[in-house]
Amino acid sequence: MTVTILITSGPTREYIDPVRFISNASSGKMGKALVQEALKQNCKVIAVKGPSDIDIPENKNCKVINVISAKEMLSAVKQNLKSADIFIGAAAVSDYRPVSVAKNKIKKKDIGSDTINLKLIKNPDIIKYVGNHKNKKVVVGFALETKNLLSYAKTKLKEKQLDMIVANGANTISSEKSSPVLIFKDGSVKKIKLVSKEKVAKEIINESIGIYKTVKTR
Repeated sequence: MTVTILITSGPTREYIDPVRFISNASSGKMGKALVQEALKQNCKVIAVKGPSDIDIPENKNCKVINVISAKEMLSAVKQNLKSADIFIGAAAVSDYRPVSVAKNKIKKKDIGSDTINLKLIKNPDIIKYVGNHKNKKVVVGFALETKNLLSYAKTKLKEKQLDMIVANGANTISSEKSSPVLIFKDGSVKKIKLVSKEKVAKEIINESIGIYKTVKTR
């Protein structure tokens, strides 16, 4: 049985004008580690990758789709979700985007003041969309918070109909190591000590495949 895993990775960019954008510090390291581990375990991978310096090589078992914005990422997920058995949303998707994008670079002399008001609108919630269309797919999300991490992660797990959520503190961003807590739909919790993101990825892939095998036999 070959398992196909759809993985989102890296940040998104929401442009304000042709040269400025809203984004975050996600490096894409976790997403790449998940892709590599899934391939080691003979899975097929569809990687939807936001803009980062981390390269994910494409091969016969790994399809790579490069995107920029949250809307582009959602479109790619929708187009490939039917092919996947497991979805892992490791991307750090921007929650908001500018209501409008200026056609030309915004110049200070055109603003007329020392402040600028930027009107934002909510981006689509990719993990929520997948949770609402999961059928028998396994859906894994990530939560990154600066406070009340476990409480927030448990709420997100339930509200977005996830099978597992990976809860991380903000210190994991761009780092080589991580010590997340895996929280499962049945309420069980698995704490991982500070290890490389490659070892964390192995834990996540193993647990995801284990959940998928259980769901498949129901």
